[in-house]
Amino acid sequence: MGNIKSVIDFFNYTWPIRKKKLGLAVFSIPLVLLWLYFIFPKYSANNYKEFLIYSTALLFSWILIFIFWLFHSGRIIKSKQPFTVIFCLKSSDVKATKYLQDSIKILKTELDKLGLLQKIQIKEIGQDIIINKEQALSYREKFDIGLIIWGEIFTGSENEKQVSKFKNIFFTYKIPENLARPSIYELFKNDVNIAIVNRDWNIYEINSLPDTEKISENLSEIILFLSGLIYAQYKDFAEDSGVILESLLKLLEVKTKDENILIADADQPIQQIQMSPGMFRKGRILFLLLNLYKNLGIDFVGNGEYTKGIEYLEKCIKYGGKDIDILSNAALASFYLNKNIDDAHMYTNQINEIEKNHQIYILNHAFFGIYKKNYSSALYFYKEIIKRGKNVDNAIIVGIIAFLDERKAENPKEIAYDFAIGILNKFHCQTKLGDKELQRFVKVAKKKDQYREIVSFIENENLLKKKRRK
Repeated sequence: MGNIKSVIDFFNYTWPIRKKKLGLAVFSIPLVLLWLYFIFPKYSANNYKEFLIYSTALLFSWILIFIFWLFHSGRIIKSKQPFTVIFCLKSSDVKATKYLQDSIKILKTELDKLGLLQKIQIKEIGQDIIINKEQALSYREKFDIGLIIWGEIFTGSENEKQVSKFKNIFFTYKIPENLARPSIYELFKNDVNIAIVNRDWNIYEINSLPDTEKISENLSEIILFLSGLIYAQYKDFAEDSGVILESLLKLLEVKTKDENILIADADQPIQQIQMSPGMFRKGRILFLLLNLYKNLGIDFVGNGEYTKGIEYLEKCIKYGGKDIDILSNAALASFYLNKNIDDAHMYTNQINEIEKNHQIYILNHAFFGIYKKNYSSALYFYKEIIKRGKNVDNAIIVGIIAFLDERKAENPKEIAYDFAIGILNKFHCQTKLGDKELQRFVKVAKKKDQYREIVSFIENENLLKKKRRK
């Protein structure tokens, strides 16, 4: 039984050679022997026609094998999409080879569980293709590879224990074009370092299974972190980045569920915060994810894709990323999705919790007053906006006027929209146009009792521009 196991281990150790140049030579030996023993004798027998036919057929067979070997060994590779991770790791002996193969197998299983094998392609290439940094960079550029993991794994004794060290492995990764500025590139590089540093890369024979799982876990986290970072730099793949980073966040939440952040010397002016590398990575990923979801949500809302927009904005809120931009866009998307202002009202009130009487809070409630036909409330909030004078963001006013124009087109009988648009134009945008809109409103509203308070306000404040007498 021991001999069989040794044979299997030796076969597993030598099997990766098939992707090296030596492997091509080994595959070619049977063809050479076939030519020497069965085809060449036909030449000696002056049977030139058969010799030529069989030699050509054998040569064609070798060419097919060579083309297959080029792709199989990774010398020619289809990459780009999905994100491609290349392994080019050499192992010093049978044990190191087994640990490496087991680690990659577990890695693929974990990615499959997360549903990410369609987004992240894992490929092992010939061990002789990349042996230094220059070759790694050349290969990455040639085939547009997202990440290359290369180097060598050594096995030996340490403190009287047999150990395989994955420490001599290196990472060569893609740098998106939009990171050309040094300051932005440094941030990206810092994030990469967060993913890679402070990891245990040793597999002890006495503890080989848990250590193998640990190596796979390290590789999974690094691959997810880097692929998520790189995908986030491209608009077309930003949603994929969200899927990848959120999957990694969930993995780290499980891994760190029993860990806490410790604050040492709480009574001192300068406090020391202690946390594990896993907690630190989780915090950084959460920050990146919140920014990504915020940008996606606002972008989708701006493009009228309200279902997707609210989905990402609600994820921001779920993970604790709540700010005025997120809440205002969530309120807008909620209104457009069902024309029910309950959710829009809820998000607007949350804006007020962040900043008391923010301009969007006031403007939203002014609109709610018209929408609910509570004209006293609408008038109150528009008075508040008038008091602010020019201390209101002009871009917000323009957006609100466009929104009110849409509501007016949907419900032409609601003339309070003329008042709202007139007020905003007069005090914050186009004064003359605002005067005309207020005049148009008063002319019709005088005959309707529900608008009496608004008309009285306009007349008492002399908001209407008086016509000059001839």
